[in-house]
Amino acid sequence: MSEIERRELADAHRGEVVPGSGTPIEGRRLGQIVSVRLEPDTLAALREIANRRAVTVSDLLREGAGMVLAVDQQQGTVSISFRTRVSSQPRTWENATHSVNPIGISQGHTATA
Repeated sequence: MSEIERRELADAHRGEVVPGSGTPIEGRRLGQIVSVRLEPDTLAALREIANRRAVTVSDLLREGAGMVLAVDQQQGTVSISFRTRVSSQPRTWENATHSVNPIGISQGHTATA
């Protein structure tokens, strides 16, 4: 059940509490609330996506956080193999492999051998 469906169900039964009907349960660890400041255009775009997917903006942000954690855990290296020509007679080819962190590509980092 999505967060939206749970909220609608709770609102539909608001005020219908029967005294003594509760069942004690063992406590659980609750998630932390984090405040995030977003540009208005970013928030509007996230709300549009959330509405299309029938989820909340919080659901989208949790999904994005999960993606960041997954990339970090994989350490995101990509191996690129190519052949280079060595400047000597006769012409020969030498295989070389370089690795680059794909996250660093957009940050202007260069590949390392």
